[in-house]
Amino acid sequence: MGLRKELNLTSLTMAVVTGTIGSGWLFAPYFAAQLAGAGSLLAWLLGGFLALLLALVFAELGSLVPNSGALAQIPLLTHGRLSGFIGGWSVWLSYVTIPTIELLALLQYLSSSLPWLTHVQGNRQLLSPAGQIVAVILLVLLCWINLLGVQTLSRWINLLTAWKLIVPVLVSIVLMVISSHWSNLAVPVGGDGADVVRAVGSGGILFSLLGFRTAMDLAGEARKPARDVPLAMATGLGICLLLYITLQLSFLISVPPTELGNGWHGLMLSAHGGPVVALAMGFGLGWMVIILLVDALVSPGATALNYMGVSARIIWMMGKCGLLPKALGRLNHQDVPHVAITLSMVVSALMLAIGPGWQTVVNFLTTTLIIALATGPVSLLALRRQMPDAHRGYRLPMADWICRLAFVTATWSISWCGRTALEGSVVCIAIPTLIFAAGRCWQENGMEVRPALWWALYLGLLVGDLQLFSEGQPLALPTPANMAVLAVMALIVLPIAVGSALPEKSPHALLGTE
Repeated sequence: MGLRKELNLTSLTMAVVTGTIGSGWLFAPYFAAQLAGAGSLLAWLLGGFLALLLALVFAELGSLVPNSGALAQIPLLTHGRLSGFIGGWSVWLSYVTIPTIELLALLQYLSSSLPWLTHVQGNRQLLSPAGQIVAVILLVLLCWINLLGVQTLSRWINLLTAWKLIVPVLVSIVLMVISSHWSNLAVPVGGDGADVVRAVGSGGILFSLLGFRTAMDLAGEARKPARDVPLAMATGLGICLLLYITLQLSFLISVPPTELGNGWHGLMLSAHGGPVVALAMGFGLGWMVIILLVDALVSPGATALNYMGVSARIIWMMGKCGLLPKALGRLNHQDVPHVAITLSMVVSALMLAIGPGWQTVVNFLTTTLIIALATGPVSLLALRRQMPDAHRGYRLPMADWICRLAFVTATWSISWCGRTALEGSVVCIAIPTLIFAAGRCWQENGMEVRPALWWALYLGLLVGDLQLFSEGQPLALPTPANMAVLAVMALIVLPIAVGSALPEKSPHALLGTE
C-alpha cells in the first residue's frame, strides 16, 4: 500500500501558491520596508532570483526523485545516511515550525477583536493561556483534515488558495488608488547595500518565496510528477513573486508621509496587531479591516494546513529510509502517514509556548531551510555522475554554472539572516545529528561519515565568517567585500562536497518508489 496519486498540475500549483502566500503577505512588506525602504522592491527581485535558481535545481531533482518527502532523501541518495539525516532533519525542523508561525500571526491579527488571545510582555505580543488553548485546538483541526486523505486536503487547498489570491490583489489596488504618495520612494535609507540584502534574509522575503518546494513534498501523490512538479514550481513561484512585488509597491506608496518623519527605519505600524490593518484603519476603511481579519484566518490557516501535511511527509520518508523510527513510515486506511502527521501536530503545539515573535522565528526558519536547500546544487552535480543515464523529466541546462551560482547565492542568503539565526540553526541541527550518530555508530552497516564531513566544513566556515567579518565584529567588512569572501568560500566548498559523494547512489534511498 502506498500514497494515492490524486494530485494534478492545478492542485500542485495551488499547493505551491498556498504554501507561499501565508502570513508573509501580512508582515513581509512592512518589515522589508522598515529595513530597506524603496530598496525593498530590489530585495524582492533579488529574493525571487535566488528562489528561481533553487527552483531550477530542484526541478531536475524533483523529476528524478518523484517521491513525497523527496527533500528528505536527496542528500541520502548522494551522500549516505549521516548526510541524509542532516538534510532531512533540517527540512523537517523548518517545516514543522511553519504551522506555529502561521497560527501566531493569525491570533496576533485577531487579538484586535479578541484581546484575550494575547498579552503584551515588554515589547512583544505573546499568546495568553487562552490563546494557546485556541491555537492547540486549531492544530488538532488541521491534523484531522490532513488525516482524511490527500484528496480532501487538495479540495481545501484549492478553495482557500482562490481567496488568498483575490484578497492581496484587492488590498493592493485599493491602497494604491486612495493613497499614492510616490515621493515615499525617494525617502533615503542609506548604507552600502546592507539594508537591501538584510531585507532579503531578515525581512521575511525568502521565507515568503521558498514555498515552491511544496510541489516536491507532494510529488509522490502527483499523477505525473516528472512533468507536473517542475511546472508547478515555476508557475507558482512566478505568480507569487508578481503578487508580492505588487504588494510591496502598494505598501510603500500608501504609507502616509507623516509616518516617515524618522525615515523608513523609524516606521511603526502596529495597530490591531498588523501593519496592513493599521493602514486600513488610518484611511477609515472599515470594510477592508473586516476582510483583513477574515484573511488573517484564511491565509495563515491554509498555509498551516498545507505544512502540517508536508512536514509529516518529510519524517514519513525518513522513517521509510531508516533515518528515523520505522513507525513514522506507516500509513492509515486513507493512505496518509498518520503517525508522522500526529507527531508534527504535537511538536508544532509544543513550539507555541516558546514562539518569541514572527520576525525572529522567520529568521531562524529561513536559515535552517536554506541550509537544507543548499544541498540541491551539491546533489544534482553528484547525481549527474552517479546516475548519468537515468531518465529525467526535466534536465537543467548549463547545470555546472547554475549550480555554482545557486550555491553562492544560498550561502549569501544564510549570512543575510544574521548571526543569531545561524548559530541557533547550527545548534538545532548539530545536537540531533550527534544523537543520531551515537545511536548508529555501533551498527555494522555504518552511516557513511566521510561523505557528510562537508557539512561541518561548510557550517563551520559560515559561523566563522559571521564571527569575524559581520557588522560589529573585529574584522567587519563592508557588505560587498563580505559577499566576495562568502562567494569564494562557497566555490571552494562546492567541489569538495560534490567530490565527497558516494561512488554510486545509496541503496537506502527509495528512488522512484513509495
